[in-house]
Amino acid sequence: MKLIMAIFAIVNWYYFPYESPSAPVEVEGVDVNLKRDELAFTFLALSDGEASLIQYATGENILVNTGGKGTMKELERLLALFHVKNISTVILTSSSEMENLEELIRKYDVGKVVSGKAGETALMAKKIPAGVKVEQWKQGDLRKLLPGLTAEVVFDGDKETEGTDISFQFFHHQIFYISSASRHSEQAFLAEPLRNVNIIKLPAYGAKGSFSDLLIEHMDPQLAIIFKSNSIKPDPDLVEMLHEAWIDVYFTKQHGTVTIKFTQSTYDVITIMGEE
Repeated sequence: MKLIMAIFAIVNWYYFPYESPSAPVEVEGVDVNLKRDELAFTFLALSDGEASLIQYATGENILVNTGGKGTMKELERLLALFHVKNISTVILTSSSEMENLEELIRKYDVGKVVSGKAGETALMAKKIPAGVKVEQWKQGDLRKLLPGLTAEVVFDGDKETEGTDISFQFFHHQIFYISSASRHSEQAFLAEPLRNVNIIKLPAYGAKGSFSDLLIEHMDPQLAIIFKSNSIKPDPDLVEMLHEAWIDVYFTKQHGTVTIKFTQSTYDVITIMGEE
């Protein structure tokens, strides 16, 4: 009975206006209203795991990772909230973030799946239809995804605490999607000129030892995203270090879905909470 209720639960979504956060506004759908040379990068609030949606003015949708086990229904509700009916590309940065891949391919007409070394073996075990292109990215690759948007693989590892770390560049904005939390990856990051990073997605759900003060100082981002995990809690000391460096920290567990809308020169942050 509890399982049935969970499957059919009705979700209400709330937007918290910056001017009056104590008076949330209920929303039925989100139209990011993208004009030419604008992009929306949304970090989806799932109960477990990572999934991020990239939307462009032409209506093209790209998904980065597919969430944790048992989150497909949540993911579908969120994609419906953002009016997503098809996905051109799924980018996988970790072997643990492809739980919903096969169902997404079936339901959203996915044309291409991309992974690095970390997801290569796990991807081989998936049933990928013949019509879907599978592409392997490697460290140093620079790919144009959309007008104004490129993806560069800064590091690509296959050890237990490593993944594919991608710098998304949209005009002068840089979103660093970090999946690796090893000594090897840290040295690679410190060797790169990453001082123009605006936003970072922290690796390992912000767990203890996943990110150092050296990396915070080296990248000096303005905003950090931490996804929710059922088994890993963010390290309070890391969160404190981020706050002390004047970095805004957004937790999908606490703040909900986080949308960052980019123009060529500016960006705005919108958060949407779901309530069952």
